[in-house]
Formats: sequence, structure tokens, C-alpha cells
Amino acid sequence: MKSLIILIGIFFISACKQETQTVNLGPANINGNSCTIGKWTIGSGLNLKMSSEFQSDFTSGDFINGLNPLEQAAKEWNQAISGNTFFQIPFSNTSVTSYNGLSEFRDHEMGIYKSHQWFNNVSSNALAITQFYGYVRSDNQLGQYIDLIHADIIFNYRDFGSEFSMQPTAFFGYDVPTILVHEMGHFLGLCHDSTHTSIMRPYYITTQRTLFNYDKTKITDLYVNNRISSMNKSGSVISASISTKSNLKEGELVSGTIEYKSNGKCHHIINGKQVYVH
Repeated sequence: MKSLIILIGIFFISACKQETQTVNLGPANINGNSCTIGKWTIGSGLNLKMSSEFQSDFTSGDFINGLNPLEQAAKEWNQAISGNTFFQIPFSNTSVTSYNGLSEFRDHEMGIYKSHQWFNNVSSNALAITQFYGYVRSDNQLGQYIDLIHADIIFNYRDFGSEFSMQPTAFFGYDVPTILVHEMGHFLGLCHDSTHTSIMRPYYITTQRTLFNYDKTKITDLYVNNRISSMNKSGSVISASISTKSNLKEGELVSGTIEYKSNGKCHHIINGKQVYVH
């Protein structure tokens, strides 16, 4: 079993502790504790599709107001900002189940997938990853960021398939909707946050299908206020500037992955190069 049962098994906690950071891309590290990859031009909502493989995982009791648990995760982000729609729901299904290599996922569909074989260049300890593509842009307030054009969320069913569940117990299992809410934060442009109480913490603790207030502040600042912010110890919002140190060129097309691990160091990769580890 890949998860670590702590004492009486109330929490599953992975070992992604904050360690020495090797940061090169500005958006991967803001004041050491707040982090953003980039953002989308949303329009009427992103058409994120769901692999038809997930359909057999749902029971009638999993649906709330006609939405399955994965669609409920998308709704949670949609409700983060009043009047905003990040994701189109209900989801359309995609017949694509998975691909052999990560680059193949850059097709005409953005999806949520199961991988039963996983990938040679991704850790076997990763519960799931978000892979993204976009162009390097600069903004007076955001600094250098990635203008996202494609992304996918991929679950590691090769190594964790027997432990993934839509109804995990306190003693066993990883809650798929909890992981998806986290991965959707990456999909929208956020990366891990080790300092604040956030759905974007880099380790799985327990079932948490709702956003924290900090997550709502982060996503509102990014998409409404066009800024990146953190909070001080009193909970007040403070501005945070992005480091301009980067080897990436304006207008360059880049790809990246963010791992959400069960144990070990968590890695952020841009163009095949590690830019953030913790």
C-alpha cells in the first residue's frame, strides 16, 4: 500500500515537506510561499472533458443536483468568484482513455484521464499530475507568466488504482474528487502552497472537497484583480511581486507538469527542467 497510515489511520499524509528550492522560472516562486504558473483567457468557461472510464465509478448516491463527483469539483471552482464560470458543466465525455506519452495529450481535447501504464518521465509516487502548455507573457502586475492554451489532468491508476475511491474510508483510500479539486487549481494556473491553509498544499491529508478562503482570494486576485497576492499572519492580503529571473523568452511556447505525490519530493517541471522542488 502506497499510503502511510498514521496511528489509527485518520490521516494519510505524504512526505512533501518544504526543502531546498531550485527555482529558475519567476512564477514558480513568489516570496518563497505563494506561487502561480499562469492563467487562461476563460471566455464562457473551459471545455474540460471527462474520460468515459470514470462513469462506472459513480453510484446513484454520488450525484448532487445531477452532477457527478468530478463535476461537483468543477462547480466548487466556478463558485469561487461570483458570476464566474471557469469550467463548463456538466462535462462532456471523451472517448480517449489515455496515451502512451505525455506529449500525445496535447490533442484537440482537454481532459481528465486515468493512466493504467503511467509515464517513464513521471514519478511512480505521483497520485496525479496536471500537464499544461502555454506561451510566456509579461504583464506589469503579474510579471512573467504562462498564457495557458492547453492542459490535462491525469490520475495514476497504475500505482494507485486500488486505492482511489469516490467514497474513501478514514482508514484507507485516496478521495478522487479531493485530488481533482487540487488538480483543477493547477489547471487554472496555481501551484503548490506550503504556507497557508489551502487546497493547494502539496500533500494529501484527508477528504477535502471544498476550497478554503485563501484559495478563493488567490483565484480572485489572479483572474479579477490581475495580480498575485499572499496573506500575512493576520490574514490581510499583501501584494507579491514575481521574480524576473528566467531563461524563458517572451512568446516562447512551453510545457510543464506538476506532480501531486503520495510521498517524497514534489516537482514542478517546465520544458523538461525542474524549476521547483519541495
